[in-house]
Amino acid sequence: MNTSDNIVKINLKEYFWSLLEQWKCVVAAGLIFAVLVPVALSLKDIRARKADQEAVRTLSSMSREEILDTLNDDERNAVLLDTYLDQLIKNRSSYNDNSIFAGMDSDNFIVLHYSFVVNGSESAQICSAYASALRDSNTVSIVRNAFGDSFKDIDEGYIREMILTSSDGCVDLKVIMPEGTDEAALAEGLESRIEEIHSQIESALGKHDLTFIVSEKQELAYDDLAAEIVLKMYDLSILEERYDGVYYSMNDSQRTVLWMLTTSQEEIDAYINEPVSSSIEFSKGRIAIGFVVGIFLYAFIYLVYIVFSSIIQNPDLFAETYKIRSFGTVSNYRYKGISAFIHGKFFYKMHRKDSMGDPAADAAADAVLTACEQKGLNKTGIILAGNMKDYSSQCDKVIKKLKDSSRLEVVKLDGKLSDSSISKLDCVVICAGSGKTKYSNVKDVIRICEYYKKEIIGGIYFD
Repeated sequence: MNTSDNIVKINLKEYFWSLLEQWKCVVAAGLIFAVLVPVALSLKDIRARKADQEAVRTLSSMSREEILDTLNDDERNAVLLDTYLDQLIKNRSSYNDNSIFAGMDSDNFIVLHYSFVVNGSESAQICSAYASALRDSNTVSIVRNAFGDSFKDIDEGYIREMILTSSDGCVDLKVIMPEGTDEAALAEGLESRIEEIHSQIESALGKHDLTFIVSEKQELAYDDLAAEIVLKMYDLSILEERYDGVYYSMNDSQRTVLWMLTTSQEEIDAYINEPVSSSIEFSKGRIAIGFVVGIFLYAFIYLVYIVFSSIIQNPDLFAETYKIRSFGTVSNYRYKGISAFIHGKFFYKMHRKDSMGDPAADAAADAVLTACEQKGLNKTGIILAGNMKDYSSQCDKVIKKLKDSSRLEVVKLDGKLSDSSISKLDCVVICAGSGKTKYSNVKDVIRICEYYKKEIIGGIYFD
């Protein structure tokens, strides 16, 4: 962070290490929100369910047109379109679930094929009569019996669609045979039925002869089947995709109206009268979401604290901000009580393994001695910027090392400098403490040094 020109700088590496040190708080925040988020979502769901029930209760007393009149024209048209698509989807789903043909997973189908020519007057009319009669209930009964017991309760319409007839020039009959069909019984029944129809039509339309062209079992490709069968196999997913496209563009009012129009009155009444559960849903998904939210929220709040805090948090930014040479960082785990809970000792020491204890203090003192000898400076002021009480023992170790050298006169000064204390110094070393020294404290020391024209040869950071 650079407070002198309002530019904020953040060392991401230090930021993430700080979060690791505070892992207990991070986990605690995650656990708290793992409880709060499911509670909040459950309360939101309860309120939404009650509001929805009330809206449905109000709409249930209206007619269909009155319900639609609650929407504007565009909203109304979208609801009507999805109502139509919903009915199509239900019809298609019902067909796919119950149709014999839809359940035959094959590109090729076995059919029993009969084709015969009618010889006589009014042959076109007679052919049409044969085509109609060959799909009546009597023929359906013959086909059902040949298909077997598993089809005895199926709707007549699904049996009838397995019977394909045409009367273009000749009478053409195809019966699609599912697996397990008694082919002999089917052939015998159909031939008997044709003879029976022959007698009936002769009585009604006059005498005529039948000449069979085809009477055999054949294998037909899907594309050779009648158009009406192929159309019924229209891909259900296309309808569902179109339905979803309209549905997800709707607002809540439209969705409520759509539900009212596509749901039975019994289901609507059951929904209105269903008690709303007040229980809290602690599902794995919600707990996981809450835990992650808690972690990110803690990290965000800590980031905001770093950005807007005027306290120095990082040795690199301290040196970079004021263009001060760094003589080193001296670290010592000093936290107790709540602070010890916040700052985990393991990660603290792992992060600062190169700056811990007496070796780091000795290295910082040696760096100061070397700098003073190179510049020919004798009397050095060690200025403690800000409240450095928590770092007094570490500072004293550095000062003792400097005094023991007998090559340098060292004066320890706090941030409250006087004319007499600073005017006699040859140079200054600024000491800053993590979380204790403010940027303003350092700037005050720099201003005084500049006023008295005292050289700042570097700084030591205590953590």
